[in-house]
Amino acid sequence: MERRTLLTGAAGALATIAGCVGSSPETPDDGPAATDTPTATPAAPTITARSLEPREECPEPGSASIAAEGSTVTVEGCIVGKNGCMVASLASATYDAEADELAVRVATRDDTDEDEMCTQQLVERGYTVTVEFDGGLPGTTTVTHDGVDGEQQVAQRQTGE
Repeated sequence: MERRTLLTGAAGALATIAGCVGSSPETPDDGPAATDTPTATPAAPTITARSLEPREECPEPGSASIAAEGSTVTVEGCIVGKNGCMVASLASATYDAEADELAVRVATRDDTDEDEMCTQQLVERGYTVTVEFDGGLPGTTTVTHDGVDGEQQVAQRQTGE
């Protein structure tokens, strides 16, 4: 019983001095504190689709051009493969939000069956890569080829709005 009386008395004493603690007479009460509302930063673009379509025509070997329209970045290029069985393939298309850059990497890959023979000559493979975005376009697009000459950057362009 004495413990309850002691606890009740301590709680009452704390409640009595609670109004005196926390603000001093030197700081007037101006109402609710103003809060800094964060400025809404626009959402970074996100890739919604990516594809590579082979093309019959091949512009200058080892080159690429970049175009941006609406919510789409289009890359048209020509990669060189080591033999007649090599085809253009989309190795990657990634967006780096921190750098605001789309990196497109086109490679060649062997598209043969085990018993198929290939011509032993360099081949030029045309392609069109399409990358669709939601939330705007990347500021920059860079295209890299990984073909017969190894990995090389072949194009870069400002694509953002």
